[in-house]
Amino acid sequence: MSQAAPPFVGTYRLQLRGGVDLDAARALLPWLGSLGVSHLYLAPPFHAASGSTHGYDVIDPTQIDPVLGGQPAFDALSDAAQLAGIGIVIDIVPNHMAFTPENPWLADVLRHGAESPNAPIFDIDWDAGALHFPVLDGTIADLLAAGQITPSGTADDPHLRVYEREYPLRPTDLSRHICGGSRTLDASCLDALLAEQHWSLGDWQDSADRITHRRFFNITDLIGVRQEDPAVFALTHRWIIEQVAAGRIQGLRVDHVDGLARPGAYLQRLREAVGDTPIWVEKIVKDGEAIPSFWPIEGMSGYEFMAPLSRLLAHPAGLAAVRDASHGAVPENYALEVRRVRRELLDQVFTPELSRVTRAALAALALEEESRAQTSEAIARLATVWPVYRSYAADLCPLCATVSQAIAEVGDTPMAAALGDLLRAPDDPPARAFAARFEQLTGALTAKSEEDTVFFRQVSFLPFCEVGAAPDLGSVEASAFAATMADRARVTPLALNALSTHDTKRSADARAVLIALGYFPDLAGALYAEARQRANAAALPERWGLYALQTALIMRNEPDATDRITAHIAKAMREGKELSRHEAPDEAAEAQVARLCLALHRDVTVGDLLPASLRGEIDTTIEAIVLAQAALQMTAPGIPDIYQGSEALAIALTDPDNRRKVDWAALQTGQFAPLSMRKLDLTRALLARRQERPDLFTHGDYVLQANENSWLVERHWQGQNFTLRIPIPRQRSPQNLQPLANAR
Repeated sequence: MSQAAPPFVGTYRLQLRGGVDLDAARALLPWLGSLGVSHLYLAPPFHAASGSTHGYDVIDPTQIDPVLGGQPAFDALSDAAQLAGIGIVIDIVPNHMAFTPENPWLADVLRHGAESPNAPIFDIDWDAGALHFPVLDGTIADLLAAGQITPSGTADDPHLRVYEREYPLRPTDLSRHICGGSRTLDASCLDALLAEQHWSLGDWQDSADRITHRRFFNITDLIGVRQEDPAVFALTHRWIIEQVAAGRIQGLRVDHVDGLARPGAYLQRLREAVGDTPIWVEKIVKDGEAIPSFWPIEGMSGYEFMAPLSRLLAHPAGLAAVRDASHGAVPENYALEVRRVRRELLDQVFTPELSRVTRAALAALALEEESRAQTSEAIARLATVWPVYRSYAADLCPLCATVSQAIAEVGDTPMAAALGDLLRAPDDPPARAFAARFEQLTGALTAKSEEDTVFFRQVSFLPFCEVGAAPDLGSVEASAFAATMADRARVTPLALNALSTHDTKRSADARAVLIALGYFPDLAGALYAEARQRANAAALPERWGLYALQTALIMRNEPDATDRITAHIAKAMREGKELSRHEAPDEAAEAQVARLCLALHRDVTVGDLLPASLRGEIDTTIEAIVLAQAALQMTAPGIPDIYQGSEALAIALTDPDNRRKVDWAALQTGQFAPLSMRKLDLTRALLARRQERPDLFTHGDYVLQANENSWLVERHWQGQNFTLRIPIPRQRSPQNLQPLANAR
């Protein structure tokens, strides 16, 4: 019989794969116990596509990935965790699976088409044509001539081998397409063979508009799952429900809840299936936005905690200084830049999704095909100004004021008004189908336009270019932060408080470096001017000088900085979609910006770009911010979530840099710099206090008072009390900046 689940004190997020399997996770339990966390929070452990580095490309959610050790390793981990008094939280992936013939359910769909018993699992628009794989790097004839497309399998189990993938063929006589007895195909035979299939192939650069499955964002290799179907839910959640019932799982984190057709209905079904097991959702909210109150969850996974904390720590004078110093180098109007990018993405990237939403609108409005262009344009205009990730109209949630304002903004045509009426309609199936399709589009469009594009353009202050935040936010006072935390304690006392995750653009301690620079506003302004001048001299957009400078500062004392900076700059530029992009990388431009960043890195590390007289003060300020972040995370309402390795100092850039291997031996033996040890000791001490009085920290009143040199945290609950004084860094101004002139 399983033991009672431990109370939630703190979770520890562990990335699986990359050399970390379930046996390795089990070996870490003594360390987690000594640290004081109550739960191990595992990245998705399900059977994923071959070579997966993250586990979100699931091919079978009903079994543990053999590369992680399979079910025996999970059972051993669960048993050992129970003995150690540590619960297990699992990251689950209901929205999508891997779009590959390696996926056994999808393979059957490739062979049998819409008649496959597995076809209802996947979100496929069969009316739009065959399942399309834009995976070729050239024409079919070219690949055939190069031997990259060949018949394989047997007469009873025929396949077409394309590169290294085996695509199942319809159960027909393959031999009639084979030239003689040589098991080879000529171009005409191959064309005839492909014409018979339930799937098609095309060049990845020019055939994406033929996609007929719902993607995760714009990632074609991931296919949407129809969790709105109770049978699909039961099948894909079978293992999860069994393990919860067996007492092997004590919490669930739902990945990308906004991708589901009806998130609220899904969460209600999940709650009924797992009882009172805690459920968190990965959800990003805008400033002031609340999640639907009827969702039966413990809360969100922590992005809504990071932004208010960064705003509290950001010095107003420093924020004003870097924005003034960025004037003319970055987009002046964040919202307008987002709208520009959204429209570009709708026209160039999300064309299959826009087409699908248009078909749903035509059906809901009973319009003929000749209305397609007008309807599509109205949908695009509405999606371009949409103010949130999604509105949940598909779940019959009332539209919030900002959404109604967006509808009114484009409601100057009868078509736009009709779309707004559909979103406000009662539970009418065609209207709800349109709402679901539209909201699945707006969620993906918001993420790709903001997080994955404009966050790499509007770069005056990178700590605000972060998941859950926005580049145009301002700083907040302690009273405003305390009010936000008090609301969390009242509404979602068990919400996760994250500072770093596998999806953050920069780790918390990386953000701390730039937040600390804001306490030296004169220096920040001078450094920004220097970076702009250097970018200008290299004939580069000045915004990339600002980005390079901030990255160089973050990496000032980091190992392997050259390789990590070079890789990161390439990814950042492709995300920014100006000088380079993922679809068409400009490696020469990437190398040029990387050289600029490396030169700045050299000069802030060993050169004269940081005045020697200020380096000690800068490091002291960084230390204060790092420790303040940790202290505020550990003492705020909610459950602190520690990303692997971040119990000590952890400087990381966007993934895959933030999934680098953790030096567990160094952690456990204390072989770290003094700041790392101070952070580790603080984390351990505050987790111990949470263990002593978990209800005080999850449910107690929260007070944060700003004094001249410190913040005072107070927690009160049923006669229990806790106070902690957190030093506040001091603004340093003016500064002696003469050495900057010598660096040029």
